[in-house]
Amino acid sequence: MIPMKNTSPPRKYSIKNIKKTPQHVVDFNFYSFEQFLKDAEHLTKSHRHDFYTFLLTVDGVGSHIIDFEEYEIKPRRLFFINYDQIHSWKLDGPIHGKIILFSKSFYNLIYTGNSDIRSDTALENLPTYVDIEEEDFSSWLSVCGHIEHEFKKSEKFSEEVTCLLLKTCVLKMERIAENSNPASSRTDHKSMLVDAFKKLVNVNFRELKTTSDYAHELSITANYLNALVKESLGKPAGTVIRNRVILEAKRLLSHSDLSVRQISLELGFTDNSHFGKYFKKSTGLTPDTYRKNSINN
Repeated sequence: MIPMKNTSPPRKYSIKNIKKTPQHVVDFNFYSFEQFLKDAEHLTKSHRHDFYTFLLTVDGVGSHIIDFEEYEIKPRRLFFINYDQIHSWKLDGPIHGKIILFSKSFYNLIYTGNSDIRSDTALENLPTYVDIEEEDFSSWLSVCGHIEHEFKKSEKFSEEVTCLLLKTCVLKMERIAENSNPASSRTDHKSMLVDAFKKLVNVNFRELKTTSDYAHELSITANYLNALVKESLGKPAGTVIRNRVILEAKRLLSHSDLSVRQISLELGFTDNSHFGKYFKKSTGLTPDTYRKNSINN
């Protein structure tokens, strides 16, 4: 039998309790890296957020582990962390930069139907990180400076101005990502279908596990959906679905005390052996072996 973890599942933090903050701070906060990492040993352990985060690094050495992928911390790198992603830090020295925490409700304080900045589309499609060109970095520091200024002033319309500046950050990050991958910049009907598919997968991966399931939801054929997804993302629709299921399986195996049987049920598998075969096909390991390795590491 695989021994269970001695540690509890990763803690889920809110903006209010991730650091000691004033009572009124609920939906938004702004820190320098130096402020944020002071007395923050708990953040080097795996944890989740129930808010969005922008992390802009000016300089520093270390790495940021987000959903089992390790990313180098380097100058002019902008990270985006979505709700519920499991992440932790490996810090090899001081880090300088800016950290912006904000909730979905704060981001939607000024609502727009424009799909380029709506929270349910734009934020869900942001990459994990982008690297900012040296000549553009001062403009990012300026935007962060304006956000910090409005946050500290707390005057009439400060929240609204901050909300608009956050939308500016989203658009600027999306532009960098699209400039590095021009194929992703389409805004036609095809790209809208791919975006809708990704959103559906993120919500329904426990219940729906085939390309046909999602094609039905989108009122298109499975072959057409597969072709669209492969053209846009470079991988078949089935791989996107499987990757999302496996990501959640890894999260639960590494960071929960649920049994493999319980995890298989949580992920919508009625047959434990089916889950084991599904997991091994993607990872090369059985769920038990993966859990044992994650404990030893």
